[in-house]
Amino acid sequence: MRHIMLVGTVIAVASTAYAQSGLRGESPVGTRVAVESEVVKGAPYSAEVVNDTVQILLDGNRISRHTVARVYRDSEGRTRREVDRRDGTSEISIQDPVAQTYWTLDSGRHTARQLQGAGAANDAARVLELRRLAEQMTRSQQLTVLVNGQPQTVAIGSAGEARNPSTEERLAPRTIEGLRVDGVRRTQTIAAGSIGNDQPIVVTTEEWTSPDLKVLVLSEHNDPRSGTSTYKLVRVARTEPPASLFQVPADYTVVTSGRGGERGAAGPR
Repeated sequence: MRHIMLVGTVIAVASTAYAQSGLRGESPVGTRVAVESEVVKGAPYSAEVVNDTVQILLDGNRISRHTVARVYRDSEGRTRREVDRRDGTSEISIQDPVAQTYWTLDSGRHTARQLQGAGAANDAARVLELRRLAEQMTRSQQLTVLVNGQPQTVAIGSAGEARNPSTEERLAPRTIEGLRVDGVRRTQTIAAGSIGNDQPIVVTTEEWTSPDLKVLVLSEHNDPRSGTSTYKLVRVARTEPPASLFQVPADYTVVTSGRGGERGAAGPR
């Protein structure tokens, strides 16, 4: 029961925080963007983030989803993330550890909202990570989360599934998109009978991380029950992104929010 309550709490926090951010429009379900847990300086890059999911139904029908997002980081550790919505607008976030600010931009309304303070950017990054976890919960029985900086495995399935151990295997380094990456493969075998299954179910996840950029470059998840999902950085450029990407455009209006919603505007920048 405690695990079920934990799942509900994470999903609720993620949904509430997203609603309070003031962003409009529908964000693509399952889109995952790079979220760094620490400020990384001296390693600028830009890339596209490609998410693909494939699910094959019992009748042979195939459900495929493909989304593309963009991520940028400069030498000072500033980051910008863009996720396109289905209405043609974008969900944009700008994290500036130098100014200790975090901006959310609505490209449809040309408005910007700001969180300020040392913890604001970290809190906003945690919101994005919670949304990623909520998506992962629909396809996995275990989550790896950071508790006081230490990885902890949380079981979210039934009691029978929680008894099925997972193994971790370090993989030989390889090159992806011109980047040297280190890999790890996690395998969980759900024993026959654990969830009413006649035969064992093998769930695998591979993650490849760049030690130079300190970002996840490729993640592949395969679960016979829900299909396969892939997260990959493509078109990686290790050059300094334009400074304008980390600034609020001059024609955007800075707005503030209160308990009753929008309560004022600071005017165009």
